[in-house]
Amino acid sequence: MNESLAATLGELQAQIYWLYDAEKFAELASAASTIYMKLGYTQQQAATAGNLISQAYQLSDDAANAQKAGDFDKEMQFYHQAKDKLTEVETTLVYQTSIAIHQMKWWMYFRHRQKLQVLLHLFLQNFKAVGLINLLTAIKLTYFLMEIGRVHKSRNIETTKHNAIQYWAELLKIKPPQYPYLG
Repeated sequence: MNESLAATLGELQAQIYWLYDAEKFAELASAASTIYMKLGYTQQQAATAGNLISQAYQLSDDAANAQKAGDFDKEMQFYHQAKDKLTEVETTLVYQTSIAIHQMKWWMYFRHRQKLQVLLHLFLQNFKAVGLINLLTAIKLTYFLMEIGRVHKSRNIETTKHNAIQYWAELLKIKPPQYPYLG
């Protein structure tokens, strides 16, 4: 069951990256919603989370455009709005530990090409969600997310899917109280 679920979630996660690139935000929201439905959240929780995640992605695009225009204040405003959307996802899913700031920061640092900061915030996003007892899992999850980003950047969908499936297989082994994945 977990292998099948991991495969489904990994394929959906990989799909989200391509939908984002194609600016198909309604489909992105639907894929994100499906992930949360598969994880056992209600249809309402999943739909709300999916829509908020889609909005956060759109705001991160606005931030990237502000960065290209050299408007740092506007860029940071958009990133903070994206973080607020991700925080709403956490509230919707009744998460006890907030990890939204780390998702927003690794998005920002990724665009600023600050790899060490990306790695740090990816790790913190995973570590805070799964806890100290699952430190090794947090490290593995961080590795898989780094690999997803690396191969996605090279436009390799099959390897992106493979890494996303590995991510979910590792995560589902521990049955965490909350999931570090926010989109």
